[in-house]
Amino acid sequence: MWQVRISAVMVSGSPSSRSHQLFQPEALFGHIFGEDTGFLVTFTAHQARFRRPDARHNELADTRQRSWSYPVEVERAAKYLIAQAQEGRDAYFGVHLFRASGSRLATNAAATVRSLWLDEDEGAYPEIGPQPTAVVASSAKRRHLYWRLTQAVAVEWAVTMNRRLAMWAGGDCGKAGLASVLRVPGTRNYKRHPQVDLVTMEIRDARVWEPEVLEQAIPPLPEASTNKRSDKKPYDGPRLELLDFLEDAAVEVVAEVPDELGVKLAVICPWVGEHSGGDLTGTYAGQLANGALWFHCHHAHCFGRRWPEFRRRVRRLNKKRQWIGQGEDDWG
Repeated sequence: MWQVRISAVMVSGSPSSRSHQLFQPEALFGHIFGEDTGFLVTFTAHQARFRRPDARHNELADTRQRSWSYPVEVERAAKYLIAQAQEGRDAYFGVHLFRASGSRLATNAAATVRSLWLDEDEGAYPEIGPQPTAVVASSAKRRHLYWRLTQAVAVEWAVTMNRRLAMWAGGDCGKAGLASVLRVPGTRNYKRHPQVDLVTMEIRDARVWEPEVLEQAIPPLPEASTNKRSDKKPYDGPRLELLDFLEDAAVEVVAEVPDELGVKLAVICPWVGEHSGGDLTGTYAGQLANGALWFHCHHAHCFGRRWPEFRRRVRRLNKKRQWIGQGEDDWG
């Protein structure tokens, strides 16, 4: 059975009760986008069968897509979506921000996100899992779940985590990727017309999640190649002790972190100069029980950097420090 380790962080200064925000789109946008900037994309449409009885179920017609500067135009966007719903139109929004206006292509997606998302569809998210920070009910039996994070993460990591969430919940994996749109709280769902469902929302006690906690708590995808830290395949490389290597390479270790797969250490990233604001957190190195070594940094600039890149980088930096030190001795 997959073991879940759960911890969360309380957002400072946030109210504990959010009941008054159940129908306000801007409340959801603020929750999942936080202090990020970019363009919010909205998408609205009529159910095609309103005008063509022979149209397919949930076929959309007269689509309208707009971009809004976030957060400057967030209230205007919210009012627009509510008004569109009152005109009998289904209303959606892009679940992440975009770099430029006028395009909902994945290539235009912002480099980082602050939340994960899941369209539960006909599935059911396991109760033992890390609880979502926001839940949007698109109907009595359909939900969209969001997990606000303590820090911005690379969109590539977020998409992988979204797929893991969808697989675990039996949800819609197609909505895990970039350029996805989901329903807006405070609007109406006309998919089952003449039954019309009000789209509601609950923001739960302002708790946010450490990315690394979710990384450990959500089961990996079935494909072994997508699990960067899988210990299912035997490791046949040379045995190298993590602590010895880090000491020899002069890597600063911040703390040891509990990990069921082996040794895990919080370290100072050798690319810390590329982190936004020089953030020292979110970087880990570890060693699995079978001896395999791994490295992971949550910052967007470090996406795709694994143990081989980490090893080369810290060795190069250490050699540079030694060379500088020798030069100082020669000239001292």
